Amino acid sequence: MSDCDNTSLNVIASGVCCRVRRSMQCFGLYEAECDGCSSENDEGRSVGELLLPQYALATGGLARDHRPLITFPDNNNFHVLTASEYRRLLLYLTSVPSLLEAEMGFHIIIDRRKDRWNSVKATLLRISEFFPGVIHTVFVLRPASFLQKALSEVSSKLFKEEFRFRVLVCSCVEELYEHFDRSQLTPDLGGELQYSHSEWIQQRIALEKFSTLMKEISTKLDEFMQEIVDCDMGNDPAQTKELLDCQESSYKALKGELVSATSQGEELLTQVRKPNLTYNIISHVAAVERLLVNYLI
Repeated sequence: MSDCDNTSLNVIASGVCCRVRRSMQCFGLYEAECDGCSSENDEGRSVGELLLPQYALATGGLARDHRPLITFPDNNNFHVLTASEYRRLLLYLTSVPSLLEAEMGFHIIIDRRKDRWNSVKATLLRISEFFPGVIHTVFVLRPASFLQKALSEVSSKLFKEEFRFRVLVCSCVEELYEHFDRSQLTPDLGGELQYSHSEWIQQRIALEKFSTLMKEISTKLDEFMQEIVDCDMGNDPAQTKELLDCQESSYKALKGELVSATSQGEELLTQVRKPNLTYNIISHVAAVERLLVNYLI
């Protein structure tokens, strides 16, 4: 077993753990060299690093109309994202739901209860400038402090008219329940979805690793089939037998890789279907099944 497989995924509140970075690098979510746990030079951060601080989440929750949900938690860190990092992160998160769900459009929850109204405006503007999908509704949990609440009451009536998508400003989480069942919302939003971010990342790493394996095998299969098409057997029986033996050897090797990959896929499905895992893993089950169907069937 490689060092990557032995690396534990621990998300620490004070920064990005280097061990997590190395794990993501091995599994395709982090391409750059690990440069310590500082937050300097953020421009080059990859998807792997951007997932850790929870700037935005794809928990797997669905609205009552079955559209997928993207959440921007109230972590007071969204403003540190550069424009390119924001685009990179959102492109990844919106690729997590199934294609059918994504085509229906997304709901967005912006939680800024502990923040300022200016933060709400900045987040809405960034989403308006770029979002890789159809936005159905943006729900804003506005700042709860007396002054900021007063500012939001005045500003939101004018400001939300500037956007191409619908913006609903909510004074409390209870207003979300008209649109979301509590089973689809995390506890910080008054819901019952026991979302674990570290668990989610572990599942994504496993999926990325499996996806890379499937693509490699698919490429080998295409190359093998092309070799057969282009092969000139000639008129020499000895040469023909040698070519056939070589093709048979390649076929057996590819067949072995396919069998191994199928076993890995079935094992991954078993892992993500464990009953003690949270609801958000359902989207990962669908992703594994899509990979198996696309590459192995």
